[in-house]
Amino acid sequence: MTITFTLHSLRALGSTTLQGSRHPKASHAHPLVVPSKITDPATAAGAALALCQSRWDEVTLALYLDNQYRLVGHAVVATGWVEAALLSSRPVLAGSESCQATKCVLVRYRRYGVPSASEAEDRSFRTVTAACARHGLAVVDHLVVVGNGSFTSAFLGGP
Repeated sequence: MTITFTLHSLRALGSTTLQGSRHPKASHAHPLVVPSKITDPATAAGAALALCQSRWDEVTLALYLDNQYRLVGHAVVATGWVEAALLSSRPVLAGSESCQATKCVLVRYRRYGVPSASEAEDRSFRTVTAACARHGLAVVDHLVVVGNGSFTSAFLGGP
């Protein structure tokens, strides 16, 4: 199950309880709680965990923020290992334009493993951060989140 929100659906909700499923084969929906404002790395990690709770594969997620650090959208920009998946700034920039975001947090989610970025992940995220900056999108953090809730942050800036 992939959950996708747009600028209008997130702003119209006000409350941040959304209906989703914990498992793709679940017969009933569980409330999905996504924070409306990303104020620190822990809040971003919690949002990523809520959005990726039913995923079994590794994904790179972009959390889109406005000037007040409100979550206005998200997108899965790559699936699979970073070494195998070519991470480009194009899907990150396209998502930011569609929800009018000025900032984003790049999140690498993996179900199991250590919550630290590999050299390939660091190199890839530095490249994407530089490309996004050239187009006016500030990448404020790069997180590596594991399914058990642990995470690491390469905090680059924020409120």
